[in-house]
Amino acid sequence: MSVQEEFYIAGMPQLSYLGLSENWLLKECGHRHWLGLADLNNQVLPDFYDQSGNKAYAAFTAVKITSASLSSIQENQSFEIHSEVSRVGPARYFGLHTITSRSFTCAQVTMLSTFVYRREKGNNQSVTRANLSNEPVEFNGDREQLDTWIAFGKAARTGQWVEHLGINRFCAMARSSVTYCPCPYSDFNGANFLYFANFQNYVDKAEWAWFKDEHLWCLDTRELYFYGNINLGDTLTITLGSAVSTGDELRHWCEVFNSQNVKIADVFTVKRKAKDDQAPRP
Repeated sequence: MSVQEEFYIAGMPQLSYLGLSENWLLKECGHRHWLGLADLNNQVLPDFYDQSGNKAYAAFTAVKITSASLSSIQENQSFEIHSEVSRVGPARYFGLHTITSRSFTCAQVTMLSTFVYRREKGNNQSVTRANLSNEPVEFNGDREQLDTWIAFGKAARTGQWVEHLGINRFCAMARSSVTYCPCPYSDFNGANFLYFANFQNYVDKAEWAWFKDEHLWCLDTRELYFYGNINLGDTLTITLGSAVSTGDELRHWCEVFNSQNVKIADVFTVKRKAKDDQAPRP
């Protein structure tokens, strides 16, 4: 296991309208996960190749955020991220990132990743799993809970689920969609993949379009399951599969499709009404 701890002071890059930025947090935990992979593989800086010599990158297959209170972290407040990264399968890694401030656990981010490489240069839809190591797996965490999470990711991909996080797949409602064309200057990462953290950003923008006349919402839980990526110039369509909105809570499930109408992600979101919501409405 690789263990890291980093300390921060909350400034404008780390903050959003409602406290610590979920998007910044995902990016930072992704970076800490990446450094943990390097540590596990005895590298000073991450630079991975598979057993056939192909350049390999970590691709997240599932990410979960549980937030006790991201909104509790405000300007100039100190906080820390404690990261643990473990190898849990021949090509699968698990990361647990705990965010604390003033001895209070504000959130946890759990991540599953695998190594991939492109079969065709420049084609993000040609990625396949890369084998880096045949070493025995040593994982001291809750294997049953991990296997349950992995199994649900497979069920989500194939549509073999009915209810999750209080969201019913067959909730009767008109399906709304928002389409984006991701930008190379801000949406793709240095490996030329659409950055995993931006899926959260797209869903939040779609949510704002659909529900901005209700309340401001603070994150409670978010689960993202990833099945593919896109190439530069492709579009993304965010489709609202189902949603439940009450006075104090918002739950929704979104599907993300590429230009070929192939689903590349599912996103499940649970939010609660922000305290003292006094934001002006459009």
